[in-house]
Amino acid sequence: MIVEEVKQLNLEMDGSCNINCPMCPQSTGREEGFLEKFPMTLFHKVVDEAIPLGLKFVNLSGSGEPLLSKDLEEAVAYLSKNNISSMIYSNGTALNPKRFEKLCQAGLTVCKVSCMGWDRESYAKWMSLDAFDRVRENLKACLDILKNNNYDTKLQTNHLIQDHSQLEHQKEQYLKNWVNYLGINAEIWLTHNWSGQYGEESVARHTIFKERRRRTCGRPLAKVVEIRAGGIGGKKGAVVPCPNVLGQDSKAIMGHVEDQSLLEILNGEKMRHLREVHLHETFDEIDYCKDCDQLIDVEDALVWTNVPGRVYGESRISGIAYVGAEKDWQNESV
Repeated sequence: MIVEEVKQLNLEMDGSCNINCPMCPQSTGREEGFLEKFPMTLFHKVVDEAIPLGLKFVNLSGSGEPLLSKDLEEAVAYLSKNNISSMIYSNGTALNPKRFEKLCQAGLTVCKVSCMGWDRESYAKWMSLDAFDRVRENLKACLDILKNNNYDTKLQTNHLIQDHSQLEHQKEQYLKNWVNYLGINAEIWLTHNWSGQYGEESVARHTIFKERRRRTCGRPLAKVVEIRAGGIGGKKGAVVPCPNVLGQDSKAIMGHVEDQSLLEILNGEKMRHLREVHLHETFDEIDYCKDCDQLIDVEDALVWTNVPGRVYGESRISGIAYVGAEKDWQNESV
């Protein structure tokens, strides 16, 4: 299977984060070589290389906090200029109305904000700081900016259920304190185990849904490239199979965009082997795949959403189709 197209880049602008959420491997210390900023020279190289390969969408987040990048607006503007949809996934603690409007002006397509916690107490626990009121008021101001201007940017929040036994309670309180309070779109998901790194701390889908057979998550077979800001050996732009290898990036490197082309990496020996593993469902061959709960088909992982068109599916594409980007490739087979 030879890859000739790239529809999406998950391009990490900054590999570090400004908070220490307990459910995230960033909190226990990311590998040092990956705590880097992605240089704009390399950004232009990768995007320009991907455009003739069919690039439609770029997620500028990766596993770091995108708002830490001083180049974020420039990157968004370049994508917008080339008719490429863009998204950031932020923890929201550094998102203020002024910065949000700059991103809107640059042409940002989607801004997703991780608001973990259904009330003030749980927010402080899962987001590692007491910023519940500040983040809500900033989001309210950002929504007013969208209401009073003609920006096309979509703004939403996301929440992960950390305890399956509290699902209904968390959902009810999240709708009350975030969705209804702000009048905002949102997604509520069951959490995942970060490629098997987290056990009891997560919902543990492999225990709750143990009767369901494993199947490919779809990521290695998709026309998507996951690019880290940093890498090993002093290099930038390590390509890894998926965002869930955060904390063990070094064992999952397929190559570096700093010294290889996208197609060289995607058609290299490591990536071809990973695709074969997923096609034949021999997941135990891969250390970072064998215990990953993304291999379990759990349709109820999407607990609740009011985002039009958002549905559960394999982890192929980030779901940008529901906000008006290209709709004919989101669920296409590879």
